[in-house]
Amino acid sequence: MANSTGKNLLDQRRKGQAFLDELRQFHQSRGSPFRKIPIVGGKELDLNALYIRVVSLGGFAKVSDKNQWTELGDEFNFPRSCSNAAFALKQYYLRTLNTEAKSGDRYPGSTFVCPLH
Repeated sequence: MANSTGKNLLDQRRKGQAFLDELRQFHQSRGSPFRKIPIVGGKELDLNALYIRVVSLGGFAKVSDKNQWTELGDEFNFPRSCSNAAFALKQYYLRTLNTEAKSGDRYPGSTFVCPLH
């Protein structure tokens, strides 16, 4: 029997996988298939966590205006040798997650539209 920490981790993985499945469908429906999960600092980027965190900070534009991409990189615990983590996060967010904000459609698993300001 899994302990509560193991159960939480399993639930988090399931939510992350559901988000990725819906993200792939979202991109495919717009003719821009999402092919693979980005790798940053030698590990897969948790796109669900990135999306949730950027939205919680007010959206892409606010994170960019306040230059918070470096702080976000620190939260993801990339190795110190990954000196371009902030740039990579910003670029991957733009390519995979910000498409929704531009189109005004809702993103998988959300009940809101990602703010642009």
